Amino acid sequence: MSNNFVTIKAHDGQDFEAYIAFPEKTPAPVVILIQEIFGINHEMREKCDAMAAKGYIALCPDLFWRIEPGIHLTDRIPEQLERAFTLFGQFDQEQGLEDLRATLAHARAMKECAGPVTCIGYCLGGKLAYMMAARTDIDATVSYYGVGLGTMLEEADKITTPLLLHIAGEDEYVPKNEQADIQSTMLEHPTAELYVYPGMSHAFARGEGLHYNEQAAQMANKRTDAFLTAALANPALTAKNKRHAK
Repeated sequence: MSNNFVTIKAHDGQDFEAYIAFPEKTPAPVVILIQEIFGINHEMREKCDAMAAKGYIALCPDLFWRIEPGIHLTDRIPEQLERAFTLFGQFDQEQGLEDLRATLAHARAMKECAGPVTCIGYCLGGKLAYMMAARTDIDATVSYYGVGLGTMLEEADKITTPLLLHIAGEDEYVPKNEQADIQSTMLEHPTAELYVYPGMSHAFARGEGLHYNEQAAQMANKRTDAFLTAALANPALTAKNKRHAK
């Protein structure tokens, strides 16, 4: 374990690592960042550092560790992009959700943790974030261009905490009919917010990615900041998280 990584105990007794970034002052709320198909690469570490600069403890677990720990890839190198899609095909999403449950438990047990624990997921992580919202008691969730949400809309009724969805209008991995289904379901959901970014391709907020769009990314990130601020200000969450504290 290096200075920027912590070890988390998985549900089956094995260990895996997560990148961690601390703000200047603790205790602080924790945000779990959920990786794309590229592992805990420079992009995800930069996102953690940016959240820490805003006052959060940022934690990004290595979800590919059961296949190969320490994957760091980019979409700018064709061979690495191909490798990322291979890993995506090998990845067990249900097992990944269990590792995120373990990460959530680890976050709540940290002495530096104060207040709610939230998560932000991108691409594959965007789907896993939705799964966290539907299947765990995480306090608030943000999903950037989650792939496969249209197959899980029947779980929307299970979501009782705040959820923010960012949808890329020209997402090549989410067909228009699926986007329409997501919008019709989630726009009526009592705890969900949804924003569509017209003309944007998948991964428009991936700062080092091929489809990065600064204007759309900044808009989405500002909305995420406001959403998390509002969620953390909810007195009900404060009371709830006192019960998690030791």
